Amino acid sequence: MQQPPKFMPDKELSKVGGSLWLYIIMQLTLSFLFSFVAMPLIMYSLYYDYSAINACIEMLISFISGIILLWFMSNSFKRSIQDLKFTFKPKETIDTVAMMYFLNYAIGIIGALLSKIGLPDTSPDFSLNGSVLFNTFTFISVVILAPIFEELIFRGMILNTLTKYNKMFAIIVTSLLFGLLHLNITQAIPAFFMSLVLCYMYVQTDSILVTILAHAGNNFLALMSAYSNHVLVTVLVLALVIYGLITIILKSKEVNAFIKEEKTNENWYARFFKQIPNLLYLIFTILWIIISLFMNMF
Repeated sequence: MQQPPKFMPDKELSKVGGSLWLYIIMQLTLSFLFSFVAMPLIMYSLYYDYSAINACIEMLISFISGIILLWFMSNSFKRSIQDLKFTFKPKETIDTVAMMYFLNYAIGIIGALLSKIGLPDTSPDFSLNGSVLFNTFTFISVVILAPIFEELIFRGMILNTLTKYNKMFAIIVTSLLFGLLHLNITQAIPAFFMSLVLCYMYVQTDSILVTILAHAGNNFLALMSAYSNHVLVTVLVLALVIYGLITIILKSKEVNAFIKEEKTNENWYARFFKQIPNLLYLIFTILWIIISLFMNMF
């Protein structure tokens, strides 16, 4: 009689870091290839619109690396995208967008205050303020490709894999990995808190479509920051901030109950970062962020 496969969490946990290392290597490799091989052709075809060239390259890198990584992770974790649920839940989606936007707004205010004492502002600028081509490529990358690939990779693959051990552990570790992947303090901090909301809402709704749409909505609002002087945009921003705060307050008891329910004696955090690929990923990304921070300060 054939024995069932042995459950080996350490091996599975190490695959998370291994997958993210593949993603980083692909990003760097594709950036090099496009910069030195495709750049002259793209420059000629776009009449030397450098901002549009960079946006186009970033869009292509995001698409190619996302496709390859999803294929790799699907085979590595034995999990198909078709197994994920794409249930449309409009209220939960709006709640998620509002909570993320409130947190990003609050972090932006704190970042602006910290910038007064010499620290970099933690509010990333994704405003559409370039040429038509630049705006088009940026919109595709930020509002379409990034939400789809990042949600499928981090919530669909990584979070789903880690939740079998402990849901709270899965949410925090996935969010930490997601924030650090941005490799700069300006995006890492908002991305971490945004991911906490996305991970929690995914666990509660069991729908990857909720997080994809919420992620896209959040990024779209960031792009619209260039038009924040318009009255309608200002009203929308204030409404979202207030609604997000109210939603967080209303969900606080639910979140506290969730945290208590997920308490465990097993230290999955230590076990996760004892794996060499995961530990190296943590060290590499933190060092990169620290070096980038000092370079921006001096």
